[in-house]
Amino acid sequence: MTNQPAYVKTASYLIIFFLTVTILILGKQFLIPLVLAILLSFLLLPVSSFFERRGVHRGIAIVLSLIVALIILGGFLYFIYFQIMMFADDGPLLKEKLTEKITELQKYISSHYKVSKWEQNKWLKEQTDGMVDSGGKYLSSIFSVTGSILAAFALIPIYIFFMTLYRDKIKLFMCKITPNEKDSHILEVARKTASVSQKYIRGLLIDIALLSVLNSIGFLLLGIDYAILLGILAAILNLVPYIGVLVGSIFPFMIALLTKDSTSAAFGAIGVCVVVQFLDNNFLTPKIVGSSVSINPLATLIAIIVGGLIWGIVGMMLFIPLLGMMKVILDSFPKSQPFGYLIGEESEMKSMMSFKKIQDLIIIKKR
Repeated sequence: MTNQPAYVKTASYLIIFFLTVTILILGKQFLIPLVLAILLSFLLLPVSSFFERRGVHRGIAIVLSLIVALIILGGFLYFIYFQIMMFADDGPLLKEKLTEKITELQKYISSHYKVSKWEQNKWLKEQTDGMVDSGGKYLSSIFSVTGSILAAFALIPIYIFFMTLYRDKIKLFMCKITPNEKDSHILEVARKTASVSQKYIRGLLIDIALLSVLNSIGFLLLGIDYAILLGILAAILNLVPYIGVLVGSIFPFMIALLTKDSTSAAFGAIGVCVVVQFLDNNFLTPKIVGSSVSINPLATLIAIIVGGLIWGIVGMMLFIPLLGMMKVILDSFPKSQPFGYLIGEESEMKSMMSFKKIQDLIIIKKR
């Protein structure tokens, strides 16, 4: 392989890349639940290990950890369902207020810009029809992916159970397929990879909980209806970087605009989202999530776009921890370390060498 021409190596890398993308696209109905199960296995491993250290059989300990997770998830979903039902009860009133706001807006446009209500209604109908068509296609694609995930949801606990049960067997398998002198190195890479995903998911859940509390407090102080539901929704949408914050601020803005007489509460809701996002970016995420996934913003953005193209909204969230795990693997082998550096934070390189050393390295390479 080392004696092959450069174009042969490039062609090999391209073939591997396109094969990987093809497998990810064609096998997404199988791979999405499997990847979710792997990440959740890392998250629940400390819980099952806690029971095992107290003398509980490994299989029973794994079942207990799954029960704990299902109880927490079930309680959260029931709370969300209760909040949504409260929102649904006020649906007719919100629809009536929305109609009033639209009528007031039409009167304002008609008097100030000389655009008749008929022309406004015609334009609104065209825009609505276009949004319904595009939105229907978008929602159908979302529900098709979501439906496939829900159909395979029953397999996720089974995947988690067996992957956690056979974790020693998986480690031994990894040692058997590598040279003996590489055993400790491979196990260390596996440990670091699992640690990255575990820290990332755990930190993300804590971050979402804190964001939900901060958003809800801000909306409650502004007197916005459904403050807790909107606070949780904005925090969950924060899972989708860059875009999620923007979308998450629209819902409290619209609710405040419909339920309040003045626009101050509506713009105050946007202010709450901006302030909470500032606190999250500068204080919460660095302290809670930390540098477990030390990926630069460009690599993160590419991961979000590629994940969205391949696996939809689920891919936008899953590809970030997957990229973090990949970075750990790339950094662990000399030949792939340049790729790890390329997607990593700039601070990593600064800690390794000064600017002068970089210049010296470039001069040596040219020689």
